Amino acid sequence: MNTYTKTTQSPSLKIDWSSLYKKEDWWALWIGLLFFFMALQVYYGTSILGWVPRGQVYTNPINALVSNYGNPWVNLIGLWIFLLLILLLPARLIGVRPIKWVAGFSAIYWLAWFAWIAGFYQPIAKTVTPEVGFVFALLIGLAIGNLPKVPSWLRESAKGEWFIKTAIVLLGSKILFTSFAKYGLSALTAVLLGFPIMWLVAFFISRKVGLNKEFAATLSSGVGICGVSAAIATATAIGAPAIYATIVSSIIVLFAAVEMLLLPLLAKVLFAAKPIVAGAWMGLSVKTDGAAASSGQIVAGLINSDVALNTAVMVKVFLDVWIGLIAFLLAMIWVYKVRRQPGVSVSPLQIWYRFPKFVLGYFFTSLFLSVIAFSYPTIAQGEKAVQPVIAQGTDPVRLAFFAFTFLAIGINTRFASFKETGIGKPLAAYVMGLLWVIVWG
Repeated sequence: MNTYTKTTQSPSLKIDWSSLYKKEDWWALWIGLLFFFMALQVYYGTSILGWVPRGQVYTNPINALVSNYGNPWVNLIGLWIFLLLILLLPARLIGVRPIKWVAGFSAIYWLAWFAWIAGFYQPIAKTVTPEVGFVFALLIGLAIGNLPKVPSWLRESAKGEWFIKTAIVLLGSKILFTSFAKYGLSALTAVLLGFPIMWLVAFFISRKVGLNKEFAATLSSGVGICGVSAAIATATAIGAPAIYATIVSSIIVLFAAVEMLLLPLLAKVLFAAKPIVAGAWMGLSVKTDGAAASSGQIVAGLINSDVALNTAVMVKVFLDVWIGLIAFLLAMIWVYKVRRQPGVSVSPLQIWYRFPKFVLGYFFTSLFLSVIAFSYPTIAQGEKAVQPVIAQGTDPVRLAFFAFTFLAIGINTRFASFKETGIGKPLAAYVMGLLWVIVWG
């Protein structure tokens, strides 16, 4: 008697062209690329986004903002109207009525900027880092989100995933491949030796404390790669419930401030004579870009070596590269292994639907500027040529979207949902995973 395994085809999938204009993923890509090409014009001599305000350390609130041209406070109002109008149609297409979007986004915009500006107040900025403004935004969002009743126009407009995906597209412009040629050996070695083991150990710990595979993968990317961006990209790629990314993001942001204060002091004790090691440790261990750079700056001052700062920044940059790669790899693993039904073949279209489209924008913006930079006689000349695209365009917009993200995360986070999902296990897994990262790094 012959035995055999019957293999069936997965249900046929047709390309749904409407997803190009109805899905957050695609709109994050389109909006991110729109801002990128607007920012790119400064390379050709026209600063389209130079007016976008940026925060700066201040004691007098009137000096809290700066722009390349125009009054930054007037520009802040202009940016509100500009974003409100640009995002109005996409918001409608992904399900938010215009009247609700106008009210909801306006509230999110001004509260996020209030929190972001507060982080630049000199006593706060010098004690911690201006990035603590993201923590303030999260806390404000949590306070609002846990009121007895939150207006539907506000909750529906708090599109945290849309905001962060757009920001990740713009983040790609900071990740120039010239960095591999410039600082490659020391920073790249640290990442290649550190990242895979950190991710796998964090996943193992998460599973051992009782988290399911989706939660464990989301947390492992957050603690093993580069924080909030990686956690949300992973959750999207594997189809994890949104609450998983919300919980992990909240934990990451709160712990980053503590890490930034304590680890530089420990680095001075352990690696005073090894600035490269000290900087790499900061880049691997501190889980947000701004906090990692600030930690590197503190270490550089403590051991009197700018090498520590440069290494910390470059290690963080190399870790950021993994955002797109890990999203792609995990999407493949989840489709072919984790969620594949026995005996059912997987269509390539399933992978395409699972793959987070905003990651395409992340790679595109990175490669586009990298190609321009490599076209110059030296790496230094190339990086200098494209720097205004980042400083006067993509970065100010990206940071604004990050602030919107944290406020939106807070608004959509009910402590009751923490209770249902359980905060104890992910918190324990994160702490143990982070301790492993700190020790291993």
